[in-house]
Amino acid sequence: MRPCILCFAGLDPSGGAGLQADIESISNCGGHALPIASCLTTQNSVEVVSITALNTEMIKQQADILLQDMNISACKIGVIPNQATADTIADIVANFSSIPVILDPVLRPTRGRSFVDPAALKSIRHKLLNEVDVITPNHLELTQLSALEDNQQRQIEALSELGPEYILLTGTDQDTQQVHNVLYGKSQLIQDYQWPRLNASYHGSGCTLSSALACFLALGHGIESASQRAQEYTYAALQHAEPIGQGQLIPDRNTARHKC
Repeated sequence: MRPCILCFAGLDPSGGAGLQADIESISNCGGHALPIASCLTTQNSVEVVSITALNTEMIKQQADILLQDMNISACKIGVIPNQATADTIADIVANFSSIPVILDPVLRPTRGRSFVDPAALKSIRHKLLNEVDVITPNHLELTQLSALEDNQQRQIEALSELGPEYILLTGTDQDTQQVHNVLYGKSQLIQDYQWPRLNASYHGSGCTLSSALACFLALGHGIESASQRAQEYTYAALQHAEPIGQGQLIPDRNTARHKC
């Protein structure tokens, strides 16, 4: 039986990121996604125009009724638009002590308005991160969440102290010839991954990686195996990405399923 992965994320009408990315990735990697929208967005492959948070009581009711009916093997969290949503999701996942909780800290899109306001960021740092097992920030998100401006090791240590046992730091936002993704456990280096940098910009790459990672953990892989497989799947999806719109390319998560 396929494992069920509970997903909190935004609804992206372009189909490149958010819940559709989660559903496609989890399905292709062997799981079944249970999607709960944290917000509605007005965006396309070029920019994010607006974000509308959804009623937190509805979010809680949806999670509660799913938990009454299904065994959930992992939880993946994406965009959190405000403090009320951050607090609500933190309260829900606080009961998930026996399953992995993965946070993709989507703080700002490549172009457009920020996803997270200061109050939400504070709640994420001081409440939600205490309930998270794995987080997948890029370098900018690491800086914002750690509240430190320099020294990557100190940033990793500060973020680890807030709760996550594992940090998969992604390097797509760095100006390097190869993409360096680094896995840390309890702030100690576990594995350094290197990928040839692809010559394009992609819409939903972080969603793809984090939801695939959640799925592989739900399937019983250890953190190193799950991280490797999730990166292989994501890289294949990016290699086959298509210019569906006029902006960032949309990953082809279906073609990439052979990597699972």
